[in-house]
Amino acid sequence: MRNKLLKIASLFIAAILLVTTFSACASYDENYQIYDIWVAGVKVTTRNASDILGDGTVSYEGDGKSGTLTLNGTNIAECSDTEMEAFIVSTIDNLTLNLVGENKIGMGEKAPVNGISAYDLTIKGKGSLAVGARASCIKADTLTVESGKIDTYIKTAEDEIASFIGVGLWAQELLTINSGDIKVHYAPEFTALSYGLYCVKDLTINGGSIEIKQEDAAALGVGIISSEKLTIAGGNITVYGNDDAMNAKTFAMTGGTVNASAVDLFLAGFDPETGEFVFGSDGVCRLVNKAEFSGGSLTLVALERMNPSVPTFFSKDLSIHGMKVSGGDSADTLAEKDTSTYTYTDTCIRIEKEVN
Repeated sequence: MRNKLLKIASLFIAAILLVTTFSACASYDENYQIYDIWVAGVKVTTRNASDILGDGTVSYEGDGKSGTLTLNGTNIAECSDTEMEAFIVSTIDNLTLNLVGENKIGMGEKAPVNGISAYDLTIKGKGSLAVGARASCIKADTLTVESGKIDTYIKTAEDEIASFIGVGLWAQELLTINSGDIKVHYAPEFTALSYGLYCVKDLTINGGSIEIKQEDAAALGVGIISSEKLTIAGGNITVYGNDDAMNAKTFAMTGGTVNASAVDLFLAGFDPETGEFVFGSDGVCRLVNKAEFSGGSLTLVALERMNPSVPTFFSKDLSIHGMKVSGGDSADTLAEKDTSTYTYTDTCIRIEKEVN
């Protein structure tokens, strides 16, 4: 009798194990994937892709290499961990950010170091995005803006991580703006070095509306800066810099309208004897090597001239094709001059297409 009971018990346990095994197999999802994308600390997977935050405002369509992250009325005010790299982090090859409705990221008191960080990022859509950060609002290796309304807010930098530099849009390789409405804002108490648009290599503006006003910041900075080539082929650009309005190694303008102004000074160094910072002057628009104009309209205004002997426009090799120059003395005085013998007489230069 005892053996019979043991056999029945064994069969019962085996049946339970068999049901459990079948249940586990039934719940197994062979298509389950984990993507290298994080939104507010939540990692994106195939299971949560349709509603990443559980509130219907963020979704992802794509695979592990490329896809589209849609923001639809997203409001991620602040983060509990201020050491977080960014609210949105992507290390996949290509990410498109689609804007639907009004979206806000990092607009609360506790913002991460960066707002959005990605490898290859394209921003588009009919919606808007407001991004706040302590260092870079939007940062990518390659960054393209196709459409949408983007407002970036550089918050106060009170820590070593973020206190070196504050940037609205930052690209390591290429920064291209084809359309859209972009504004860069700075907190009045922001004291770090600031750049509105910054690209380590080539920066191209083909269209859109861009407004960069650094007068709100207490620190020095450049409105638009490219370490290699800055090309402007279209768009309406208003830029103010607390050092240079624009700064690039080479520059080409074929279209568009640019109104650039700056407090014509830069931080030259620190005098240990007096304990004061030393300021110099290098022009509202400093284009280190070559500048070429063949279309569009550029207006440069020096709001404060620390050194009248330095031109508002500064370039070693200047070419102007089919353009007229007004303000200042003449076209050739826009190029680099010997400041010991040259005195600039006007704070405003206009270079624009000639009307036949």
